[in-house]
Amino acid sequence: MPEAEWQSRQRGLRWLLWAHVVAIPIITLLFDQGIDQAALDLFTPTFFAVIAQLRRGSRRVQSLIVTIGLLSCSALIVHITGGLIQAYFHFFVMVAALSLYEDWLPFATAVLYVGIQQTITAEIVDYDEANSPWRWAAVHSAFIAALSLVCLATWRASARDREAFRSLVETLEEGVVMIDRGGTMVTANPSASRILGMDPTEVISGYGVNGEWSFVDVDGRPLPLRETPLIITSMTGQPQVAVVAGLRRRQKETRWLSISTRAVETDREPPYTIVVSFTDVTEEREAAEALERSNTELSQFAYIASHDLSEPLRMVSSYLGLLRRRYHGKLDQDADEFIEYAVDGAARMRQLIEGLLEYSRAGRSEEPAEPVSLSLVTADVLRSLAVAMVDSGAEIEIGDLPTVMGNRGQLEQLLQNLVANALKFNGDGRARVWVYAEGEAHGMTQIAVADGGIGIAPSKREHVFEMFQRLHDREAYEGTGIGLAVCRKIVERHGGRIWVDGREGGGTVFRFTLPSG
Repeated sequence: MPEAEWQSRQRGLRWLLWAHVVAIPIITLLFDQGIDQAALDLFTPTFFAVIAQLRRGSRRVQSLIVTIGLLSCSALIVHITGGLIQAYFHFFVMVAALSLYEDWLPFATAVLYVGIQQTITAEIVDYDEANSPWRWAAVHSAFIAALSLVCLATWRASARDREAFRSLVETLEEGVVMIDRGGTMVTANPSASRILGMDPTEVISGYGVNGEWSFVDVDGRPLPLRETPLIITSMTGQPQVAVVAGLRRRQKETRWLSISTRAVETDREPPYTIVVSFTDVTEEREAAEALERSNTELSQFAYIASHDLSEPLRMVSSYLGLLRRRYHGKLDQDADEFIEYAVDGAARMRQLIEGLLEYSRAGRSEEPAEPVSLSLVTADVLRSLAVAMVDSGAEIEIGDLPTVMGNRGQLEQLLQNLVANALKFNGDGRARVWVYAEGEAHGMTQIAVADGGIGIAPSKREHVFEMFQRLHDREAYEGTGIGLAVCRKIVERHGGRIWVDGREGGGTVFRFTLPSG
């Protein structure tokens, strides 16, 4: 048993012993034995209570003092009441109380004590001359032994369950700590010390006092004690889930933790005993910061691509166009062909730059997610693709689309890219496109954009979302190979996923999930 738990139980049994210091003189007076006798009877419980209060010796020594003290109080009550049957029940109550020690020694002491006490009592009172006093001692001892065996069996079963639970907690990769109402650590698993890099007791007892370390919030500011998940749950009973805080040590790096807390025995008045679990998310946070830096660099690149690269390319394209208009047909056939190649290359370069700019901006928005009607978004998409629909002779069916949570502009770009692809890759026939919802699960809505076009080979489906990935020659189908990469980025920024399947009867089905509205 953990030291803190044992001390708590020992403290309760000491208080029980002190309660007899008050109760026994009252019982003596109730049985009309006078004040002198009450004062004399007071000596026994007081003696053992004082000795127990000194807290000397090992656990077993201290438990034996309390055990003998409580059993002596039982014997004294039997003596005061003149051997009333009801008084003997006090022995059973005390033996049951001794089960808090979860140790066989107090029970063995109880059996031996009752055997000796009953023998002496029978010899003195001689209430059954026909039988040996040892017979009654054996009977009472047998009762106490039976009760002791029941308590021991219950304790062992409970101990096995707790040991199994303790083994489970100790094997967890995440740190687990229990803190009592007084702010003292009751227990902690080995992972707690490993993750914290220090004794959990130091963290709990030294917060705000020890200048060697402190908690900081996600922005690196010092976290006041009252705002820590531990104090919030301890004082309010409200659980805290996955709260990120940093454990910053002087002249050392910050260790970032994801902390969850839950109160125990919330039917009592606060503060509550709490269980704290935490994991080390330092690597995840560093990866997120690295990703943020990468995104910043990508944004800077987008700026360069849209300004510094576009301007000279625009000049090249302008002069190449001027050359074509002024000298077309005036030079030989090879010169005209070379100029056409240059103009076409400049145009494709401009498309690539615009595609990169579009990809860098995809999914990036400071605006919070809001309910978005996909039916209205799809209507806007079809209006913007009206020319392509007429050119391809498209037949488009739109199902009953739900409302989702997201950024309207990004979702419009997502659907426009998918529908535009369906119109483009229609083969030689008439384009057929279907947009419909496929249900909801776990807070995510699944949408499908299907077409009856040329389809995608199963071996190539996993590559279509990669940057600059083209499955066909540029002469057959124009494009930069960035559109589907943009779609994946938008969907993933919304917390969903996107994939492609074949369609029965020919064509493809692009499916993606978005948070339900």
